[in-house]
Amino acid sequence: MANAAAIAAAFGGGLPPGISGTNDRCTVLVSNLNPDRIDEDKLFNLFSLYGNIVRIKLLRNKPDHALVQMGDGFQAELAVHFLKGAMLFGKRLEVNFSKHPNITQGTDTHEYMNSNLNRFNRHAAKNYRYCCSPTKMVHLSTLPQDVTEEEIVNHLAEHGTIVNTKLFEMNGKKQALVMFENEEQATEALVSKHATSLGGSIIRISFSQLQTIRENSQ
Repeated sequence: MANAAAIAAAFGGGLPPGISGTNDRCTVLVSNLNPDRIDEDKLFNLFSLYGNIVRIKLLRNKPDHALVQMGDGFQAELAVHFLKGAMLFGKRLEVNFSKHPNITQGTDTHEYMNSNLNRFNRHAAKNYRYCCSPTKMVHLSTLPQDVTEEEIVNHLAEHGTIVNTKLFEMNGKKQALVMFENEEQATEALVSKHATSLGGSIIRISFSQLQTIRENSQ
């Protein structure tokens, strides 16, 4: 794998426990989805935390199943490892490697290969460092400079109980931490509101590995 060294470096010199780095299967089968509430873009928002998305297909004959084709086998392995058993829309996700090497392009597939919303186009190594299973805490970036905590809370509140928030500046740019009551609420907020518009800016949402919000934490 050409980027194996860069990836290992991003993780501090070695791969996370349970990650082999040798998988070459790029397509992931997701099952036990909530068919009434899921769509391709919501799956993109979740799976793009672990790599670039090529295309996604919801299976018509099995509405609680979807196929997600990742950029490479390592990214697919991260997604399977970190998302297996995650709760979303009242369902515990099953995430496994698909027997299909890729998803055939068609009228029922959504294409994301050239999407500028793919998170690993730039600073890929840095993004690997932030890969984790869903947490209660989400990190918001690319926020408008004049955004308020109240606006952030209003944007996310429909997805669960917000326990704490912190708005801060890093490198001159506004960012925020929002802590929900549980991981499922945070996951719902992320899949529903990543890449949505807030105050004229398209915001980015990812999981934070911070356990608590301290007054001086970033």
